Amino acid sequence: MVAVMWQIAPIMLFVALGYGFKRVKRDISKELVEFVMFFSLPAIAIVQINKLEFDASISGMLWIAYGALGLSLVVSFVAGKLMGLGRKDLATLMLVCSFGNTSFVGLSYIEALYSSEEVIYGLMYDQLVTFIGLLTVGVVLISWGGGHGERPKALAKKIVFSPPLLAIMVAIIVRDMAIPAPLLSVLEKLELTLIPLVTIVVGMKLEFRTMFQNFHHSAMVLGLKLAVIPLLVFGVVYPFVDMSQTWVKVTLLEVAMPTMTMATVFAIEGGLNRHLAINALGLGIVASFVSIPLWNYFLHLW
Repeated sequence: MVAVMWQIAPIMLFVALGYGFKRVKRDISKELVEFVMFFSLPAIAIVQINKLEFDASISGMLWIAYGALGLSLVVSFVAGKLMGLGRKDLATLMLVCSFGNTSFVGLSYIEALYSSEEVIYGLMYDQLVTFIGLLTVGVVLISWGGGHGERPKALAKKIVFSPPLLAIMVAIIVRDMAIPAPLLSVLEKLELTLIPLVTIVVGMKLEFRTMFQNFHHSAMVLGLKLAVIPLLVFGVVYPFVDMSQTWVKVTLLEVAMPTMTMATVFAIEGGLNRHLAINALGLGIVASFVSIPLWNYFLHLW
C-alpha cells in the first residue's frame, strides 16, 4: 500500500500545483483543457490505437463499462427513491453517480498505477462509453430533472465533434497504416503532455470553500460512486473474467473513478442541483486519493 501511495504521489503533487496556481494567479483550466482536447488526447489515441490489437479485451472492456453504467443508474435511482429525493435532486444523484471521471482523473491513475500503454483502455472507455452515455442517457436525465436542456444539448453537440472522439474514429480506420517517423515523434511528445496537464486541471477545478455544503447527500454520492457501485460491478464480473489480465483491472479501476467533470457541467447548465453536483466533483477527487489506491490493492488480491 505504501508503494502505491508513492506511485500516486505525482498525481497529488500536480493537483496541488493546479490548485495553488489558481489561488495565487488565476484559473487557466479552460485553456489547458482546450490544449488537451485538441492535441494531447488525439495524439495518444492515434499512437496507441495504431499498435493496439482489437481482441477480446476491447469488447470485454466495453461490455463491462456499459454494464457498469446501467447498474449505476439503477442503484442510484433506488438509493434516491429511498432517500425521498425530489425529481431534480434524484436526477442529479443519478448523473453524478453514473458518470465517472474516466478521462482526467482516470487516465492519471492508470498511468501512475500501471503504465502509459494501458492509458488507451481508459481513453476508449471514456470516449466510447462515458461520453456516449452522457450524450444520450445523461441529456435525457437532465431534461427530465431540470426541465430545460437546451444548453446540455448544445454541449453534447460539441462533444460529438470533439477532437479526441474524431481522432479515435480516424485512428481505427487507418490503424493498419504505418505512421511516418517524423509525425510519430511529434505525436509521442504531445502524448507525454497529457497526464501532467489533465492532473493540473483537476486541481484547478477544486473549490474547498463550498465543498461541504449539503454534505449528507454528497456523502451518499461518495459511498455509492466510490464503493458500492464498484463492488457490485466486481461481484457481477468476477465469475466470468480472468482477474490476472491488466485490461480487467484497468476497466474496473475506471468504474471506481469519482464524478465526471463534464457531468457536473451538464448538471449545472441543465438546472439540476448545483451544490450537490459541485460537491460530488470536489469531494470525489479528494476522496479518490484514498479510495483508488485501496480499490487497486483489492483488485490485485484476486
